[in-house]
Amino acid sequence: MCNIFKEELGKNIKLLRNKAKMTQEILALESGISRSHIAMIELGKRDITVSMLFKISRALKITMDKLFEFDNLDKYKFDIEEIYK
Repeated sequence: MCNIFKEELGKNIKLLRNKAKMTQEILALESGISRSHIAMIELGKRDITVSMLFKISRALKITMDKLFEFDNLDKYKFDIEEIYK
């Protein structure tokens, strides 16, 4: 996953968590994902599985598409050449 995209996803998860008035600890308890792992996801330092995205969305009581509302085709492009550098 593109690092910039991962960072933006983490920022959006944090934003949604704060809107829900949840701490990382509460989100961890509600999602079954450790608080330290959630912290690293919010910082864009960890890859995240679909299963984790599902658990986070349900803990936040939102649909998964809300996690990706920040996405923009023009901003986040996939460049196959960068993989082989």
